Amino acid sequence: MNKNKWSIPKSRYDRLAGWLSGGFLAAAAFYLWANWMAIPQKIPTHYRFGGQPDAWGNKSSCVVLLVIGGVMWLMMWGIEQVPMIWNTGVQVTEENRVRVYRILKNLLVTIRLVIAAIFAWMAVCSARSQPLGSWFMPLTMLLVFGPIVLCLLQLYRKR
Repeated sequence: MNKNKWSIPKSRYDRLAGWLSGGFLAAAAFYLWANWMAIPQKIPTHYRFGGQPDAWGNKSSCVVLLVIGGVMWLMMWGIEQVPMIWNTGVQVTEENRVRVYRILKNLLVTIRLVIAAIFAWMAVCSARSQPLGSWFMPLTMLLVFGPIVLCLLQLYRKR
């Protein structure tokens, strides 16, 4: 298959979101590295809906959060690279191909940015033994599901 048919040029937003998402994880990793000796041995490992800790564990748990965030970041990046596997939900034709793939690429880049921010924030909050905040879960839901709803609206909009 012709690779050019599937390629989607990177936009400024793609580049910015990619750098920001990687930067969030890198900054959180640097924070953990720089403050490792000051992190208590027992830190929050689970939070209630309201952002208050309700389970505690070893300080290595905050590293696990970053590893999970990093693996998810890599998986999302990998999926972005192969648009031919994307389930578009709409019929892709020569006329709408660029539009459909651009909308979906923006969604993937946005979700990757949100996932990186969420896991970086949770790792730092756990390391500092502080609550996530009562705003964390509602904001997380909005940031994850909002772009999905917007993407679906754009995809199904008749052009």
